[in-house]
Amino acid sequence: MECVLGVPFGYELNDEVRKLLVDFREMVNFCIDYAYVGVTSYAKLRKGVYGEWKRRWNYSTHYCHSACKIALAMLKTYRKKHREGKPEAKKLFMQLDPVLYKFYGDRIRISVKPRRFIFINLKYGEYQRKFIDAWREGELRTGEITINENKIIVPFKKEVDLENMKDWIAIDINEFNVTGVGSNPTS
Repeated sequence: MECVLGVPFGYELNDEVRKLLVDFREMVNFCIDYAYVGVTSYAKLRKGVYGEWKRRWNYSTHYCHSACKIALAMLKTYRKKHREGKPEAKKLFMQLDPVLYKFYGDRIRISVKPRRFIFINLKYGEYQRKFIDAWREGELRTGEITINENKIIVPFKKEVDLENMKDWIAIDINEFNVTGVGSNPTS
C-alpha cells in the first residue's frame, strides 16, 4: 500500500512564478468554460480544448493535462453542491505532475516549455529536512506538487507492506480534519 503525506515548503514568489500561476488559473477557467456544457470525460475535454489551448498558451502540453483535470474536479464538486451557474478558479494555484518538475531537496526546477525552466529555492526547517533526507536515501518518492502564492506542497510517497509491518500508523478521519499517529519500533 502506498502512503502519501503532503509537506509544505516556503518559497519566495517572483514575477516569473506569479505569471505562471495567473496563466494556469486562466487555463483552468478556459477548460471549465468548455466543459460546462456537459463534458464530463477527461479525454473528451482534453481533445476538445487542445488545439485552442496550444494557440493561446506557449507552455509544455502537460499544463493542459493538469488544467483539464482540475477543471473537471471543480465542475464535479460544483454540480454536487449547486444547481445553477458555473464555478470559476479565483485563487492562484497550480498542480504539477512529476513530468513538469524535478525535486532537488533544496529547490525545484519547473519545466515551462521544452528546455526552458524556472528554479525555485525552497525554505524549510527541521520538519521538512527529515523528508528531504529520507527522499535522498531513496526511502520516499515525490508526487504531484501544488504551488500557490505562499507555499509549495510536496507529497512524499512511501510503499508500506501491510502483511509484514515494522511500522504502524493510526488515522482518525473526522469531518473537518485528519489526525494521525505512528510508531517505528526499530528507531
